[in-house]
Amino acid sequence: MRTNTVLRGVAVAVGLILIACAFVLAYVITPNYVVRLPDDTDAKRSYIGSFRTLLDAQEVAKGSLATAVKRDVPLAIERTVKVEATSGNTALAGDARTTTAAGVQVEKTDWKYAVNRKTLEPAGSHPADWTVVEAQGLTVSWPLGAKKRTYTGWRPETRSTTPLTYTRTENKSGLGTYVYEARLQPTRITDAQVLAGLPPAVPKATLALVAQLGTVPPAAKEQLAALLPTLSDPVPLAYTLASADTFWVAPETGIVIDTQRSQQRVAGVIAPSGGAFLPLLPVSDVFYQQTPGSVKAAANDARDGHDLIVLVGTTLPIVLGVVGALLVAAALLIRRRRRPEPLRTPDTP
Repeated sequence: MRTNTVLRGVAVAVGLILIACAFVLAYVITPNYVVRLPDDTDAKRSYIGSFRTLLDAQEVAKGSLATAVKRDVPLAIERTVKVEATSGNTALAGDARTTTAAGVQVEKTDWKYAVNRKTLEPAGSHPADWTVVEAQGLTVSWPLGAKKRTYTGWRPETRSTTPLTYTRTENKSGLGTYVYEARLQPTRITDAQVLAGLPPAVPKATLALVAQLGTVPPAAKEQLAALLPTLSDPVPLAYTLASADTFWVAPETGIVIDTQRSQQRVAGVIAPSGGAFLPLLPVSDVFYQQTPGSVKAAANDARDGHDLIVLVGTTLPIVLGVVGALLVAAALLIRRRRRPEPLRTPDTP
């Protein structure tokens, strides 16, 4: 009888522990340690497209405007988003991009962000030795558990924000994705890394040639002619970026499955009085999207993330909970076995 009592007690204890583990997995481990940006994130994505127009800065500097504009130049971009360090629920996420035109590198950037690993929004605080961009809104990806709503997205080139508007649900590479669109009206490019790859100035004689050849709208041509005498030589250039972008996002993991972007950069000058931007020369007009291989890789990453969330957040808790409940139920239903009473014989006379 004593042995049965001990076994029943052990079964109840183990069953309750398993049930507790199920709750911890489902309601503590999964939301706090699984549904967040993994610390081993190292996502490489490739994009291809074309420069529908591309201004050759060297030709412009020579004053050869007739040969400065290139058309239909193949474009390729390699992007890597990598978590370089973590501190609790904060991650140091790097976003490195290299852009080539017909195989020649034309731009290289590497931005670092401190992000909340659950919301992917900028972290409220981070270690003092992290050097990061003070961004606003989403930077490297969407949050895990993305919603059908408008988010705020960060534009590193212009150091400004733009709405990321949910538009529809669409199947992409076998996954149900949320489609978001972003529109950026012409906005000054202010990021030092991007500006480093663009001509900082142009000879005044070249701008005078631009006005003479009429490569800008008539109104801008007249403004340029009036501005030229007041400008230094060479003339400092400023740039704007406009874009129309579409993103396909796996909502559960926040992984971007596919991307399409159409972007235009325009060079201009800043009026000495008032600081107004006068657009003059189209620098580039590009369209690009993820390669089929990158779409497939992103979809596989999203599936792996989904499987992990289901395993830790649903499957294991159910198994542990069921086994624990069966153990408790079995222990409570087993009755103590009674010892057999000794046989009694009638007294003999």
